[in-house]
Amino acid sequence: MATVFLCLSNQFSSPKPTTPRFSQSKNFMYQTSLANPNPWQVICAMSSQFTQMTQHNGRRSANYQQSHWKFEFLQCLGNDVKHVQMENLEERARKVEEEVRRMINGADTEALRLLELIDEIQRLGLTYKFEKDIFKALEKTISLDENEKHISGLHATALSFRLLRQHGFEVSQDVFKRFKDKEGGFINELKGDMQGLLSLYEASYLGFEGETLLDEARAYSITHLKNNLKVGVNTEVKEQVSHALELPYHRGLNRLEARWFLEKYEPNESHHHILLELAKIDFNLVQVMYQKELRELSRWWSEMGLTSKLKFVRDRLMEVYFWVLGMAPRPQFSECRKAVTKTFALIGIIDDVYDVYGTLDELQLFTDAIERWDVNAMNTLPDYMKLCYLAVYNTVNDTCYSTLKAKGHNNMSYLTKSWCELCKAFLQEAKWSNNKIVPTFSKYLENASVSSSGLVRSSSNIFRLCNDLATSAAELETGETANSITCYMHEKDTSEEQAREELTNLIDAEWKKMNREFVSNSTLPKAFKEIAINMARVSHCMYQYEDGLGRPGYTTENKIKLLLIDPVPIN
Repeated sequence: MATVFLCLSNQFSSPKPTTPRFSQSKNFMYQTSLANPNPWQVICAMSSQFTQMTQHNGRRSANYQQSHWKFEFLQCLGNDVKHVQMENLEERARKVEEEVRRMINGADTEALRLLELIDEIQRLGLTYKFEKDIFKALEKTISLDENEKHISGLHATALSFRLLRQHGFEVSQDVFKRFKDKEGGFINELKGDMQGLLSLYEASYLGFEGETLLDEARAYSITHLKNNLKVGVNTEVKEQVSHALELPYHRGLNRLEARWFLEKYEPNESHHHILLELAKIDFNLVQVMYQKELRELSRWWSEMGLTSKLKFVRDRLMEVYFWVLGMAPRPQFSECRKAVTKTFALIGIIDDVYDVYGTLDELQLFTDAIERWDVNAMNTLPDYMKLCYLAVYNTVNDTCYSTLKAKGHNNMSYLTKSWCELCKAFLQEAKWSNNKIVPTFSKYLENASVSSSGLVRSSSNIFRLCNDLATSAAELETGETANSITCYMHEKDTSEEQAREELTNLIDAEWKKMNREFVSNSTLPKAFKEIAINMARVSHCMYQYEDGLGRPGYTTENKIKLLLIDPVPIN
């Protein structure tokens, strides 16, 4: 269903996003930080680390924990807006934006300082406001000769390399050859250069397949960054390095990274006051837009009533919206976010029907009904499936109507085909589990794969692999036999530890394919490519430490709180 999102993103996007007004909420008393998080109480139905399976009336139930995010709470988000105050802030933001634009386009700014300014803008989540200016500035740095660039050091070279590749420029890994010695290793002088090593580390994650120099750069930088941390560095550098080693910037969720960087940028004495001011205002204004979308979506979800009628399914609207937001954070994708949140929320329900509750005969009937795409097909289904079928049928039809009305595109055949393919894939996994069959690793991935561009296929594979790394133990408890880890262990006769290591290597390989595709494929719109890569990023975010969709714990809730509930303090 990944391609559903990408299709809708082009057709729901608006070139002129409207920015909502924002006011500080008096209700949000708890300030959360990525660096110093405040855990809050989670009501959980799990009696162990993973959900326990139970039987009721001959049916299985996964006993999923209830949603922490109540309807009444979501309806209150962003409701205390002070219009007059925010009109002044919006006007201030427009003026500051022009000042930042002049900074980027300054004729006398040296190349390294310009690159560092672009990096700060990007890390603060403001790239979407200055894309044309950034592109021109990067073109300018390419045209300069080495004497004019003043970027002979490792930090400058690595920063330039990373920014150019992130923005789609062709740049060779050979720029790092001059930092190698005669024996082929990196020169000794680099070992203590923390800024250079950190920039090299971040740049190495922009590598393509076959770029062994960047593979060596990653291993070298990780080794010496960790060694230097053991020896001792100042607190600011330690926080930056530790955060990067946890997950490189290129694989991090952009909006979450912006929130983290905001907290670290302000205490830095060399920060740009104007840039910081704009970043704070923009973060809060956009957050209120997200809150408005959540209020609308929670009303739709409540009216749908599936989680109250079907006790065996997950209620994960907030987590699904967070996922979708991670894929398409730009303000102009508001309609896209709402449409795809509805789609993904329903996918979660249908996934639970296939994984947990439905019999094989019922699942076959449901798959056939989806393939027919006829409202009368629901008459063949048991009552609980009629609710599911009609929810999917009506939501897809409403989405197609909205797209046709707004953009003149008819998506019906595409979306119904996608739902049919999804249900067939779910059915195949259900057959494997019911018959206690462990398929080959390649067959398992093929069943879960997406028929689309290489970029989307790689991103979808990363999602599948990250998901399995986080959920395999819980899935075994529910009786599922097919996931990446078990299939690989069974086929290769290896340990779980070896299987996990191989899956991690496969994730790296898919990232390299995506990096190449992003730079070399000029036929795909940039927004399309960005959303595809963001799906891989949100997969890392949601599954790095827990199953953030199926069994969200404190880590996921903390991230949601930072992006969707707690505003950035503004003096």
